[in-house]
Amino acid sequence: MSSRSASMSNQGSDQPARTETSPGAPTPDSTAVRSASRDNSAGGTGPVTSRARLALEHQQRVDQEELTSDTLRLRWLSIVGAIAWAVFALQDWMVVHFVGSSSLDWFWTIRAGGLLPIGYVVYRLHRRKPLTRAGITYLDIGIFTLVQTGIALMCVRYEGIASRYVTGIMVALIARSSVLAAPWKRGLTVMGIPLLTFPLVMVGAAFFRPDIRAQFANTDSLSIFLQNIFVLVASLGVCVWGGHGNWALRRQLFEARSIGKYRLKERIGRGGMGEVWVAYHTGLRRDVALKILRTDQDANPVSVRRFEQEVSATSLLTHPNTVRVFDYGVTEDGIRFYAMELLSGQTLYELVWHQGPLEASRVLHIGRQIARALAEAHARGIVHRDIKPENVFVTRAGDEPDFVKVLDFGIAKLTQDTDEGTLTRTGAIFGTPAYMSPEATNGRTVDARSDVYSLGCVLYFMLAGHPPFAESSPAEVLFAHAHREPPSLRIGRRARLPANLEQVVMRCLNKAPEDRYSNASELVRALSAVDIGTSARESTHPIEMEQDSESSVLAPTTRRA
Repeated sequence: MSSRSASMSNQGSDQPARTETSPGAPTPDSTAVRSASRDNSAGGTGPVTSRARLALEHQQRVDQEELTSDTLRLRWLSIVGAIAWAVFALQDWMVVHFVGSSSLDWFWTIRAGGLLPIGYVVYRLHRRKPLTRAGITYLDIGIFTLVQTGIALMCVRYEGIASRYVTGIMVALIARSSVLAAPWKRGLTVMGIPLLTFPLVMVGAAFFRPDIRAQFANTDSLSIFLQNIFVLVASLGVCVWGGHGNWALRRQLFEARSIGKYRLKERIGRGGMGEVWVAYHTGLRRDVALKILRTDQDANPVSVRRFEQEVSATSLLTHPNTVRVFDYGVTEDGIRFYAMELLSGQTLYELVWHQGPLEASRVLHIGRQIARALAEAHARGIVHRDIKPENVFVTRAGDEPDFVKVLDFGIAKLTQDTDEGTLTRTGAIFGTPAYMSPEATNGRTVDARSDVYSLGCVLYFMLAGHPPFAESSPAEVLFAHAHREPPSLRIGRRARLPANLEQVVMRCLNKAPEDRYSNASELVRALSAVDIGTSARESTHPIEMEQDSESSVLAPTTRRA
């Protein structure tokens, strides 16, 4: 199983992964300072100027999103139109075979000639070079003018000004207006110009073909011609009116689903505090992962503070194995958000769930990356407090497989944050029961050694295929962490597990914090010193998960606070 972003924890940790950090990524404080300075730069008119600038930028972003959507729609319509244009050659054959009014070569030559410009439009729309609004308009007018000119030329050889082929012009008109909605002025231009080709071709043909000229002198033929023109003009009016209404509704949708410079596309996660969306960045022209503080939480000062603390904590970290924020902001209407890059891969939980216990060398490779990411956090006074397989994302970085990203600093503790006490209460429990340290289960103060314990649980999970304690209820799991020793890893199929690796894991799982590694840096050194030996190397194929109650992987448990 794979996903484009990291999976989220059940409560407030719905944060996807990304791979890079933009230089100079703003922190909340620096963003606020810059915004204030810009607002005041013009004296008393600063706020007005800022609002006007923001409104203009928002309008430009919506215009760009509409242009992108129209490009994709015209691309799709061109492909379908090319297929339909070729398929209607069957109608030409029936006209020639049953009516015998002209040569099939005439019709099929026009069909073949029409496919060339249609093919060019399809090719142009699939190129990476972006199109401007003018470029899209020219292609739009050009392709439909050519199509309707081709149909008009077919009318010349089949019933002339009274030809029933004129219905093809109407079909093309309706198809275009239904797919590409536009404001009425643009719609009148892009649909009206192609519609002129039929009467112009008929009038022009009258100068060269006596039979067409005779039809204009015939009352019956002329009445049919004028009736067709009337129907086409009426259809144009309906299509322009309907297209304008559809455009207005779509425009409102674009504006409603835009946050800052990001166009929301698909929600991929929701937690107790926020939502995560796939969003299109109009400047970068790529999809990103956007986390948004839910509107029902933005009036809660604790939720706002935790959201900002999550951004602040993550922005302090630069290790390649740590998820990093590259944008943060607050919209005019007070919506808080921050952005990360999407990442292809799966969580460590999903990896073990599908492949079973991992081989020792792979566990060491993944474990060292997690520990290095935590080491930087600990050096900066940050305790993660929710290390678990669901918050470890496994992806590929270039040619390197099993590249790790540590996610979700939503309940991270900044040891130097004087406001920490306002976000917690005495005895509050933070984390996921299956991976919580004994001191965390009792609501006591935690430090880096608590993360070491949680990482020990994750190492155990990778080696055994299940957490150290697989009890039936969260309360029993919490009790086990505080009072029971974890089962040995070197049993059954895991008997060949290197003893020194098990010793590292079990030291992480000591009940007393002082008996564990003092921080993640010390754990990194311990994992690097492990020698699994050639005799202890497992097969390169993942070990199948044992089918007993002990080896079943627990479902994600809910974070409690």
